[in-house]
Amino acid sequence: MTSPTRLRTCERSRRSTWSTALTRAALWAGAWMASSCAPSGFADETLVATVRILASSSDPVYAQPDSTVQVQVLAIDGRSSKPQPMSLYWVPLPCEDPADDAYFSCLDQFGSGDAGVFGGTDGAGPSPGMDLTRFLPDAGPSYEFHMPANVVTQHTPVPGEASPYGLAIVFNAACAGHLELLPPDPSNDNPQRVPIGCFDANENQLGPEDWVFGFTRIYAFAPDAGANGTPITNANPVVSSIDAPGGPVAVTLAPNTTQSYTTQPFTTARCTAGRPCAQLAFGPVVPESSWEVTQQSDANGNPQHEEIWADFYSSLGQLSGGATLLYDATKGSIGTPSVTDLQFTPPTSPGTGSIWIVVHDNRGGASWVTIPVVVQ
Repeated sequence: MTSPTRLRTCERSRRSTWSTALTRAALWAGAWMASSCAPSGFADETLVATVRILASSSDPVYAQPDSTVQVQVLAIDGRSSKPQPMSLYWVPLPCEDPADDAYFSCLDQFGSGDAGVFGGTDGAGPSPGMDLTRFLPDAGPSYEFHMPANVVTQHTPVPGEASPYGLAIVFNAACAGHLELLPPDPSNDNPQRVPIGCFDANENQLGPEDWVFGFTRIYAFAPDAGANGTPITNANPVVSSIDAPGGPVAVTLAPNTTQSYTTQPFTTARCTAGRPCAQLAFGPVVPESSWEVTQQSDANGNPQHEEIWADFYSSLGQLSGGATLLYDATKGSIGTPSVTDLQFTPPTSPGTGSIWIVVHDNRGGASWVTIPVVVQ
């Protein structure tokens, strides 16, 4: 029996109520779907207790043809029992300008038998049942690729789109085992069927607790595609600090990234019968400079800004919600951290874990902060 596959696109449900800008199909409003993110179907999506990819983004967010792009993902192994460690694999050949910009238009290339898709330079490509580790070594959370010079010119023009663009889709998988190509299934004509599975050392196919297949969309524009021949740009949101009990907590940017931050461990007491559970406020501090102006205009012709929000996850305790809006597209800042923070309730048992805060803009930018938590 084939195990179900969790395909990470992005968490849409809890964002859709904030602004119609998050549900429009146009490129500018839909580019936030670039990241592979957390799945649906969990009793509590904020609790990380399985293999998860919580976010991804690229640097630059919008690329230019013939340039180098770095993609980062936030992949977490939240399983309490780990018979095999989680590895993060990247398909080394990005999918360029797929039909209708659909990620599933790229999936057929995995079963084509072309070794080049998986980084091979000669000989036969992988076949169903073959361990893909020889083609896809564990590469960690970062992947770098070259945006093709013709990615914009070869893209099918989109009617009504003022700025021609190109698209590259990069695929990855977080797997607590190894990857294999799956045999063709004549009874399954679903174009979104993922032809790759995750298997343990005994050749048992693993289910959605132990692996996830994801992708990241990276849009490219010509250098003069913006207004008056200027470049079209977008930066990942900046997180200047974390608001936490006791005052702001400094963040440290990981080397060679623009979007992955960490903090010093935060220590708190556990909930006990004799002591009420603490409600600890946490949230990101994002400067107004990250609230960038877009190429879009409102009904009065005024330039529109981005919408910026934060998603919250933890591996222990409980969060009061899953997301909070930081900047509205027209009104700007929603308020101080006292307005936008969420509450964290520690667990009843001591232990260690993490809180993750992922800050998104609605054009595909994302940054995240890992806060180690010690519960005494």
